Amino acid sequence: MLIERGRLRPFDGTITGADPFAVIENGALVTDDGEVVDCGTATAMIEAYPDAAIVDSSDLLTPGLTDSHIHYSQTRIIGTFGGGLLEWLESVTFPEEQKFEDPAYAREIAKEFFDTLEAVGTTAATVYCTSNPVSVDALFEEALTRNIRVSAGLVMMDRNAPSPLLTPAQEAYDQSRALIEKWHGADNARLTYTITPRFAPTSTPALLEAAAALWDEFPSCGMQTHLSENTAEVEWVRRLFPKAPDYLGVYEMFGLVGPGAIFAHAIHLTDREVGLLAESGSVVAHCPTANRFLASGRCDVARLLKAGVRVKLGSDIGAGTTFDMMEVAEEAEGVPKRGRPPAGALS
Repeated sequence: MLIERGRLRPFDGTITGADPFAVIENGALVTDDGEVVDCGTATAMIEAYPDAAIVDSSDLLTPGLTDSHIHYSQTRIIGTFGGGLLEWLESVTFPEEQKFEDPAYAREIAKEFFDTLEAVGTTAATVYCTSNPVSVDALFEEALTRNIRVSAGLVMMDRNAPSPLLTPAQEAYDQSRALIEKWHGADNARLTYTITPRFAPTSTPALLEAAAALWDEFPSCGMQTHLSENTAEVEWVRRLFPKAPDYLGVYEMFGLVGPGAIFAHAIHLTDREVGLLAESGSVVAHCPTANRFLASGRCDVARLLKAGVRVKLGSDIGAGTTFDMMEVAEEAEGVPKRGRPPAGALS
């Protein structure tokens, strides 16, 4: 048993209380055979565990942080301006993602990606790769050498993107299935697979059916996509899927709403969509730094929480401007940089 004494940030994963970002200058972390068992002031921990060895640390002691929405393939384009969401995808993101057909480049970025996550204290992340299976293998292979919990998936797209990034629905299904069988549950379930149709505008009905078939076959996998990030995107979805009641209704039609689903952004929602997110047990990945950078709008987090929607935080690298989830938390709408946050909670 070991007491590590130093500056302690006892963040519990919820932005609530008088100062969720407070630091105990004379704090301590207690571990037993490498497992954290307690934390608090150094005085209290030493009194509670008198037989434990004591070591001093110059580091900030903080819980591992979780990033619920991040694109590792966008590591090198962080903060690169290219207009609003749709323009930015076309001019900045898609050209970068095409580079991941090169295994050496994919491995290089995967290493940079995990180096940066480790540097900011992120110990769990839900990740978008690209539409090339090489990018998925590179990410998971590097993850095997780290101590970070990773869930990731092959981006599925079959229209409205550059042809090198498009994969027919059946081929995307086959590739995803092979990757699930290879990586889902690897390293004692530290690595898991998340089925990843990018978003409705780059998906034909056949591709969404393929994604739903995968999720039905492998229900322990997660499912991630984007939802209502930009008003132009919402209008585009309405034209592409005129029979759907709304944007979330597109995913609902294909069985892609429910526990284990993560919908990134969710800014421009109808009351019906908010209710469905809550009722289905789906998660919204709130990405405040990306929403600001692309001027996509302000997510009404209080509305989601009041309705019972589960909300988590995501950096959304590379539209997001920082990997640091504590900075993302401070940027979250409704949570001021200083002073007492309002009622409500984000996890």
